Amino acid sequence: MEPPSLTDYMMAVQHPRLCFPDDDVLAASTTVLDALGPVTGSGVFGCVFRFTSEDGALTWAVKCFTSHSDARADRYRKICAALAELRPAEERWLVPMEFAPEGVLVGGRRWPLVKMPWRPAAPLLDWVERWKDNPAALRAVAADFTAVVGRLGELGIAHGDLQHGNILISAPRRVQLIDYDAMYVPALAGTARPERGHRNYQRPRPVGYGPRMDRFPARVIQLSLLGLAADAELWDRLREDDDRLLLGQEDFEDPGGSEALAALAESPDPQVRDIAARLLADLRSPHDLLPPLAAVVMEPTLTPVTPARTRPAPVRDTASEAPAGQPTGPRTDEARGGEPQQEPRPEAEPEPEPRPEPKPEPRTEPGPQPQPHRAPQPQPPQEPQSASSATAAPAAERPVRAAARSRSTRRTPVRRNRWLLRPGMLLCLFVLVLLLGLLVALFLVAPPW
Repeated sequence: MEPPSLTDYMMAVQHPRLCFPDDDVLAASTTVLDALGPVTGSGVFGCVFRFTSEDGALTWAVKCFTSHSDARADRYRKICAALAELRPAEERWLVPMEFAPEGVLVGGRRWPLVKMPWRPAAPLLDWVERWKDNPAALRAVAADFTAVVGRLGELGIAHGDLQHGNILISAPRRVQLIDYDAMYVPALAGTARPERGHRNYQRPRPVGYGPRMDRFPARVIQLSLLGLAADAELWDRLREDDDRLLLGQEDFEDPGGSEALAALAESPDPQVRDIAARLLADLRSPHDLLPPLAAVVMEPTLTPVTPARTRPAPVRDTASEAPAGQPTGPRTDEARGGEPQQEPRPEAEPEPEPRPEPKPEPRTEPGPQPQPHRAPQPQPPQEPQSASSATAAPAAERPVRAAARSRSTRRTPVRRNRWLLRPGMLLCLFVLVLLLGLLVALFLVAPPW
């Protein structure tokens, strides 16, 4: 006989005392409603309703099944027995679960249900939408998710359907797993896999039912979280619908033509690039023995991967070129028309041999003007040239370059009595001169003798 439909359950759960005759806690609870009726979340195999206690202090999630399975009751008994041996205080990913094979009464017949406490946590997609611009938060959740998957492997347990809808993020950024329909525990070894899992998280080649079946979907989730931590723009750029993180079934079926895998393979985070390469290797692997997740680097060194760019050729400065027949070399500071640059002062070299006076070079820019009131200074000894510059310029050019460099090193300003040029001092001098003139005039006109 086919189980009730979603509509049948929605009508029945609005009367908890009639719907749950064997569960006093649920019978005394209140169904959470919205404008359309009972609040529900539906999937392929069932639907979930929410109930609160009379005082509102406790809330439960109750899953009712819309598909039939002969092995469901036995599977859930073994899963509940395995989870009952764990301590929820230590296994923080675990949400305690109760299975009742005849827990809900609908249409005069009893049907199985699963009851869990309702966790005040955000589904993974909603959480990422809020925190996608916070790399530290994304890496923290990725690290905790990696630790949870590793812990499941230590216990010999696999969730069986790791995807965004079955992952909750609670404070402080802790990962919790819900929906244990496809879970594997050691007591179920040798049985068939009850469901394949979400299409946007599973490898196209089927994976056997066992403790390693979470490794590929876990790598997809880890890669998506770390990829967003390195580049938040991928969230709006790569997502085609709201039923995935960054990758989907089409990326796994055609990895060579996947824009998402190509973007992750060029991530500025080297760990993201490594995980993307590992995911591609998983897709090509003919067996199910995929390697486990690597630990998350919380503070990676981002190294942007950009295509090599051809450096432009230097622009030729024709204004500074010497006329035909004249030696060429680096332009002096005066020819640049700018402030001479400070250079380290090397040791002096011997005086060069006398040379004929070179022909003047044409100038396109005015050279620096001579500064007033500066006494001529003796020419310092010439400075040695480096091996490369000595071979680049002829010997006749060296004295000019050495003189330019020596001028560039004389950076000590000449101290002047500029107070004489201030307007106030000029006025005082003028008054003193005027008074002296008056005194002289008085002595000349009426001498005291």
